[in-house]
Amino acid sequence: MTEYSVVPTGPLSENCYILAREGKAWIIDPGADPESIEAEISSRGLTPVAIVMTHGHFDHLGALDKLLTHWPALPVVMRPEEPDWAFTHPSNQYPPFYFHQKRPANLITDIGDTYTCGGITARLIPTPGHTPGGQCVLIEEDVPSPLCFTGDTLFAGSIGRTDLPGGSFGDLNASLSKLKATLAPETTVLPGHGPASTMERECRVNPYLQDDRMDF
Repeated sequence: MTEYSVVPTGPLSENCYILAREGKAWIIDPGADPESIEAEISSRGLTPVAIVMTHGHFDHLGALDKLLTHWPALPVVMRPEEPDWAFTHPSNQYPPFYFHQKRPANLITDIGDTYTCGGITARLIPTPGHTPGGQCVLIEEDVPSPLCFTGDTLFAGSIGRTDLPGGSFGDLNASLSKLKATLAPETTVLPGHGPASTMERECRVNPYLQDDRMDF
């Protein structure tokens, strides 16, 4: 069975997820507090095999350097639109809480529609808008119902902002339409901030997912 746990990180309360199956684990969006992430992995007796990023904002990757010091061989999966700004853009840091991270040596950007590592397989759904290379990570195998790690594309009752560098409301709106068409109602929505939800609930109550929505 594939299971997940949540490690809230940093002053922006970013959700880092530990996705595990048969003792192997993915770290999804390690935003800050690497010691807390390491403690969660150790307490569950897991071996991390990959770091998977929904996007490259500082509050989602701020623990990379320290985690890769601990586990230097881990691949870091990110869409190709992200690295050129994520590790160098002047605004992608927030001292004294978040600083630029080094571009990982094992960065994987040549990714297709799926990614498999350590016995875990995910569909990687491109969802630009919050950032140019945002993606949602969809787990459909070995789970009671699908899990979708939506980063800052979709929250419970809201969506990610588009006023930061590289953001586009038009792109985000198209990405939301794609999620509505792709995700089953019973899918658990696991966002980058805030509580979990389901796609059924979001299609029912989230104003940004309504068929008659206006361009906010």
